[in-house]
Amino acid sequence: MPTPNANELEVDGDGTNSVDVSGDPTPPVTIASRLPVIIGFVVICGLAFGLVFMQGAKYEPVLLGKLAPDFVLNDLNGETRKLSDYHGQVVFLNFWATWCKPCQEEMPSMEQLHQDLEAEFSDGFVMLAVSIDKSADDIPAFMAKHKLTFPVLHDRWGKVDRIYKIMGVPETYIIDQTGVLVEKIIGPRDWNVAQNVQGMIDLLKNTPAPSVGGDSTYDG
Repeated sequence: MPTPNANELEVDGDGTNSVDVSGDPTPPVTIASRLPVIIGFVVICGLAFGLVFMQGAKYEPVLLGKLAPDFVLNDLNGETRKLSDYHGQVVFLNFWATWCKPCQEEMPSMEQLHQDLEAEFSDGFVMLAVSIDKSADDIPAFMAKHKLTFPVLHDRWGKVDRIYKIMGVPETYIIDQTGVLVEKIIGPRDWNVAQNVQGMIDLLKNTPAPSVGGDSTYDG
């Protein structure tokens, strides 16, 4: 009977011999073999970090004292309106919707404010009402019902909604002549109350000085 080679024998813990019949030894694990796993882990971590960063930016509010984000929308007549075109004027920027009950309650005093300030300050004031309705079909009837004459812009796809990160409607921003956000109002307001419009009156009577280095401009 042939004698097994020495490298085929191993001694068990109880002192008995056993034959190694496992074949080729298992190859050692190398860094190269783990490289796809490492790359996959790094990619997943990067995507997770990017998602967290984007979500944080999404809910970061537009800050007072900063330049208002610029945007372009069409009005109900199809005319293009760009916020920065109103540089040098006090802008009353309101977000609303036809289905919004508080918006309906606010609209009459907005219309009165629109008429009063444009009559008194001529080209120094503009009111822009941005509708977030998905369809513009109901807007003309709504305007006629409430006898509204101020410009209405349609944000069909929520582009400006996302830029300003509005929390709901109505929501109003007051922008001074240099394009800086000076007031943010969440919810409806009675614009017939003197103290609610005093800030705009002060802006219209006292134009802010341009920033150092030249005139300010809208962000974007």
